[in-house]
Amino acid sequence: MNNADSLKTSKTIRGRVAALLTAEERDAPDFWSTQESRVVYVPVEDGEIRVIHVRPQNPIAVRPIVLVPGWGSLPSGFGDFYSVIHQRAELYYIETREKHTSRLDRKKARLTMSRKAADIAEALNFLGLSGERDFVFLGTCWGGALIFQGLLDGTLHAPTLVTLDPMHKLWYPEWMLRYVAPLLPVSVVQLIKPFLKALALAGMKERVQRRRAEDFIDSAEIWKWKRAAQSVWDFELFGNLQNLREEVFVFNGTGDKIHDPLNYPRIAAELPRGRFFFMPTEESRRERLMGLIALEFAKVTADQGVPAALAMFEKILDRASLTTAAGRRGSLKS
Repeated sequence: MNNADSLKTSKTIRGRVAALLTAEERDAPDFWSTQESRVVYVPVEDGEIRVIHVRPQNPIAVRPIVLVPGWGSLPSGFGDFYSVIHQRAELYYIETREKHTSRLDRKKARLTMSRKAADIAEALNFLGLSGERDFVFLGTCWGGALIFQGLLDGTLHAPTLVTLDPMHKLWYPEWMLRYVAPLLPVSVVQLIKPFLKALALAGMKERVQRRRAEDFIDSAEIWKWKRAAQSVWDFELFGNLQNLREEVFVFNGTGDKIHDPLNYPRIAAELPRGRFFFMPTEESRRERLMGLIALEFAKVTADQGVPAALAMFEKILDRASLTTAAGRRGSLKS
């Protein structure tokens, strides 16, 4: 079995995914401004990061969801995700330090992967989610990469680890990050931001993903992004996951310029206890799919394992074949 074989599926499976998502089409308020929500600023090295906490009065879920969104993601991009869990599950939405909401000492603040993973660990502790507390830890896109970094560093631990479309490396051109970005003052980057935006969006045809990317680029605080991007030009997960012992559930359902579906069975295969689930759907339903996955895991405890509603979407991996797929073996920077 190769990567492409891992993504083959039947009309029955596709129909089941469509039915599950259609059943979850609900209206919900903006999760960051409801009566059930509160904003918490967590003290971290050289500053603070923001966490949005939503706690419904009578949730049907038995444990909370902790979400680490992707690079630069805005809460407004998770409306469909939240509509699925609204009034059903408790949510902690952790915004990492490259986002415009963080309060950092510009002279001192580091924006490396290890520092951001450590921030997340400190947030979990600050919020009372460390120790014996049962929760669903979900990372999407670059948030998934941060969870893996924390596992590799030994700073992050959780009863249930779920990633959706985790990034194995930064999607922006390596030559720009390595050779051009270090030479450009922040003031110059601000001036040429339209060009950089066009470069990032080139070839991005999926309308939902393009609009999401435009929004978070427009909201970027340049000095944070510049410092964060320069620190990860050679970040690579492939070739570095073999020694992780935690069970990680890797999900995929869509693909676009940034998220190549062929990467996800390979990531799961490199993990000794990685498990891959393929739930094919349209790009416009990615966040609703994320909400569905999160809610189903939140309905069960960690020791109950995979929720029954999701079990049929697991793919049995040929690890030997997948892990010998072509790909650069990288080194992780801290």
